[in-house]
Amino acid sequence: MTKFLQLLFQGMSLGAIYALIALGFVIVFKGSGVFNFAHGDFVMAGAYVVVVAAASAPYGLAVALALLVLVLLALVVERTVLRPMLGQPLFAVIMVTLGVSIMVRSVVAMLWGVEERGSSAEPIGRGVVHAGEVALPWVGIWTIGVSVLLLAALWFFFQKTGYGLALRATANSQEAALAQGIDIRRMFALSWAIAGVLAVAAGIFLGAFPRQVTPAMGATALAALPAIIIGGFDSVPGAVVGGLSVGMIQVLGAGYLADVGGGNFHEVLPYLVMLLVLAVRPYGLFGSPDIERV
Repeated sequence: MTKFLQLLFQGMSLGAIYALIALGFVIVFKGSGVFNFAHGDFVMAGAYVVVVAAASAPYGLAVALALLVLVLLALVVERTVLRPMLGQPLFAVIMVTLGVSIMVRSVVAMLWGVEERGSSAEPIGRGVVHAGEVALPWVGIWTIGVSVLLLAALWFFFQKTGYGLALRATANSQEAALAQGIDIRRMFALSWAIAGVLAVAAGIFLGAFPRQVTPAMGATALAALPAIIIGGFDSVPGAVVGGLSVGMIQVLGAGYLADVGGGNFHEVLPYLVMLLVLAVRPYGLFGSPDIERV
């Protein structure tokens, strides 16, 4: 029982990170209709800015700087790269986001090299709290706590603020939003800015789990793709449920199926679950089916 509870906590911690990453993908997709393949490298860049800035500044200031840098990066990419692609074929937009991904990774490598850096959550990741025989690392507690706060803030923003309601209207129907006088270009920019904030939060905690930050984190962040597909591309609650599910599946699989598939079966499990979900609900657990009038 102790092993199960330990793995459960670790799975929740990892799942919270995947949920933050998945939310960044989903909010941009809902807000602007673009699946941003560069989001994983946004996560990596946010972690790097925190680590580098924290070496010579207070940790809180380093996090604030990372938030500023990633929001500005997201806004610049949306304004100068993606906005001119409006109305272009989906394949062209996807290739553009892949190009942005390579550019971000290359800039990070040029500025700070490709060697491993320290943990991006070092000041808050030390120590362990014991709940009976279960060890709860502080980094996991912070991960879950901050994720819950961010989710609550997003819920309040989308449900109780004018900009949140306008962004929801734009996500539901751009034509209807335009008819109501909503500036949908501003909503596009807002969705990308929110994704930038989520990228920093996810990057901090993703870089804390292996206690190192590397350019490969961008590819690691793409492990959240099964979470998005399981939950549904256009569902914010689905991103949360999918992220938590994938984290739990990976950790429990690593704990109980370590002897299967050479010890790597847990990495395949989320994709197997994804295929099972798609076989039953092709648009994900919470996604909206496409309906065409004929």
